[in-house]
Amino acid sequence: MIDWVTCELPFVHQPLESGLVCKLAADGEVEWATRCRVQVPGSHESSIQVRSLDGDGAGHATRLHFSGNPSKFLQGHNVFGSDDLVTLMYDTFLVLCRALGLSPSLQEVRAVKRGDYPLSMVDINQSYELPTRQDVLAWIRAAEFKSRTRHGRPQMKGGTLYWGKTSQRWALKVYSKGEEIEASKHQLPDDLLSTPIPAWADNKLRLELRIKKKQLTKHDITIARDMTADRARELFSEYVRKLEMNEQVALSSEEQLALPQKLRSTYILWRSGEDLRHTLPKATYYRHRNELLPYGIDIAISRDVVDRSNVVPLIRVLEATPAGIPEWAFQQRLVHRSAAL
Repeated sequence: MIDWVTCELPFVHQPLESGLVCKLAADGEVEWATRCRVQVPGSHESSIQVRSLDGDGAGHATRLHFSGNPSKFLQGHNVFGSDDLVTLMYDTFLVLCRALGLSPSLQEVRAVKRGDYPLSMVDINQSYELPTRQDVLAWIRAAEFKSRTRHGRPQMKGGTLYWGKTSQRWALKVYSKGEEIEASKHQLPDDLLSTPIPAWADNKLRLELRIKKKQLTKHDITIARDMTADRARELFSEYVRKLEMNEQVALSSEEQLALPQKLRSTYILWRSGEDLRHTLPKATYYRHRNELLPYGIDIAISRDVVDRSNVVPLIRVLEATPAGIPEWAFQQRLVHRSAAL
């Protein structure tokens, strides 16, 4: 689904009353001034921010800068949604204009409907279903130590794992969708808590791709209509394939004997299925974990998880059919109409 979008909508309008951020020179002269963002309320307590850009010399702004989540703005959530960026943004634009009391021309409306406006960043995501939330968390723990991209090893922040977090071109991240919608910052609106959405999200692994302007240009995507639903899905698959995943390593007898005695005993206990968090002293556990990681062994992932599901989650989950939008979401109108197209 399409998540976050940053773009500039062609629209001549009276500049939004939002205040200015200015830089003053020592003599008090204004060196530059930038309009602040206006927050516009959307569906189910969600909101989005826009600001006016440029001018036509007659006191009008000529572009509307948009940076936000159209799916969440229209649906009230982003647990699942549409891959159709142009339709999402068109409906969002109409809601924004009504909320702000703006009257775009027919030509401007048609330009937005066609997707004829610059696109500078887009997030595309997909959810994958695992047996339980614990399996989702085990996948993330395993990927932290057993995956990489051209950016190198991933970084964990909070419960989210990032590949290329500070890249100026593209990045990936993965997290538990069930955990995210329980966090205060991303909590579902009250009127959606009684829907089947929380139960559906509970065992979902969410993988998200962010593509920035330089990388979009590399793919010949400069305006919104270049990012069709099919193109969004193709790009997502292309970048997911850049993830290099390895399964846990079982040491040969020779390698096992070469381990320091203190690590050999810990390794044998781990291979037998012991949960070492409850067996070793805390300091010893973390020290041995760090010393075994270079051998491809993470004692934080219990052996039963490794044998039963690690190969499948790390390699096959991202090659399997992603979790589709449930039928009840359409019946209860919990997803944007374009998701059915």
